[in-house]
Amino acid sequence: MAHLPARRGIVWTAAAASLALGTAAPAYAHDSGHRSSTAYYVDCSRSHDGNGTAAQPWNSLADANKPVFAPGAHLLFARGSTCVGTLAPQGSGVAGADIVVDAYGSGTLPLPRIDGNGALETVSLHNQQYFEIHHLDVTNAADPGTKHRGIHVDAQDVGKLSHIVISGVDVHDILGDDTKDADGSDGIDVSVHGTTVPTWFDDVRITGNTLTHVNREGVVTASSWAQYNGFQEHPFTHVLIRGNDLARTGGDGIVVEQVSGALVDHNTLAGFNVASQGYNAGIWPWDSDHVTFQYNDVSGGHGHQDSMAYDIDDFTDTIVYQYNYSHDNDGGFALICGTADGYVRNSVIRYNISQDDSYRGVENCSGPSGPVQVYNNTIYVKPGAGMQVLRENNDSTARAVQFTNNVVVNAGAPSDATFGLSATTSYKLADNTFFNTATAPGTGTLTTNPLLVAGGTATGVGTHANGYRLCAGSPALGSGIAIAGNGGRDYFGNAIRAGAPDRGAYAGAGVRSYGT
Repeated sequence: MAHLPARRGIVWTAAAASLALGTAAPAYAHDSGHRSSTAYYVDCSRSHDGNGTAAQPWNSLADANKPVFAPGAHLLFARGSTCVGTLAPQGSGVAGADIVVDAYGSGTLPLPRIDGNGALETVSLHNQQYFEIHHLDVTNAADPGTKHRGIHVDAQDVGKLSHIVISGVDVHDILGDDTKDADGSDGIDVSVHGTTVPTWFDDVRITGNTLTHVNREGVVTASSWAQYNGFQEHPFTHVLIRGNDLARTGGDGIVVEQVSGALVDHNTLAGFNVASQGYNAGIWPWDSDHVTFQYNDVSGGHGHQDSMAYDIDDFTDTIVYQYNYSHDNDGGFALICGTADGYVRNSVIRYNISQDDSYRGVENCSGPSGPVQVYNNTIYVKPGAGMQVLRENNDSTARAVQFTNNVVVNAGAPSDATFGLSATTSYKLADNTFFNTATAPGTGTLTTNPLLVAGGTATGVGTHANGYRLCAGSPALGSGIAIAGNGGRDYFGNAIRAGAPDRGAYAGAGVRSYGT
């Protein structure tokens, strides 16, 4: 089998590590150093500049970037207006008094647009905290193919920074380049640079945003304070990435790097790796631990580099993928990507559904990995997919991967669903259902029809995949192996019964007679 090159996270160059601290702007007259509830208004459609009040708003980003705002200040942009350049507001809030950037005006008008017009940054925060950004239209399409970012929040050599919120923002047409490094082209990027003072973010919330036509990555967290850089790690903590809709990312969709204890859920990604020459996946972690990915919907991965929906990548520990939906990805469903100098440990892929993915179901990179459990997933292979349900990648590496209680249904010819396991495989396959596949490896394997209600008919997460429930009389009902710590519920929210569970992503009773 072909060797899959290691897909690494952000490369931290000398230039990135040596970013200079920004020079603080002089304090604005309204900044008393105490909490403030003052609002400042910007309407770039106005022909005359004002004093920042509602009656006389500022009319440029230069006005908005000049003050050092006090805690509690609100910087409000007029709906229906467009400001050109980089928005880089100054100041930090405090606990209970965030600085907030938001929209004002009639809700029937478009969001206020910030157009980077070819600048490196469209919206930029540096060494700031207790800061929220809401309801902007962020774009940067000029000078395509050079480095652009939509929203960049970064810190360097300042210690812990708290509470960054980016919500309800429409990021689109960030026409950057294909570089994947500390200064890469991203839609929303929260990152830490520096080598002197350990620095990290706590309480990062990226929720309810849309990101469309972004090169290269959609949503990214990253830090130079990482073990592969030879430092003691200082990962981001309390990271939430929820309810974002992404489409047509040039490379990766959502990547969480250098985080501990993150939740990535209810995100939709439709189309990724659409322009990159590198290796990209849909939603994945790198150099992180205790990250849960759930209720995500990933589709439209282009090509085979890697173009899988989900990936447990290198230097990761205790990663959980559960209740996710993967479909129509050229590269397949899931990657387990430990390399020779890294590791993948104590991780789980469970109760997910893969529909109409191609090329491979679950694949390993060339290095060791494990323990990793892959159990109670349902994989539906479309006719002509040419999928290797399991692809081990090489014959020489020992891996502690358990593949248990899964259901694979092939709707095409048996040759459309094969297995790429090595002759000396260290995979442990037990109590799976492989229906209409070329071979059926493992112990306790069933090859009879599992009687899905209507395989191949899912249209989304949760009840939109009701066709993957089991009919009465299914041989997959009650024939699996009990697995400790199984999360307690199936893909559809049913409690997992004590004793022998069902096979596949469904754990309820048979819902009806097959074919009715």
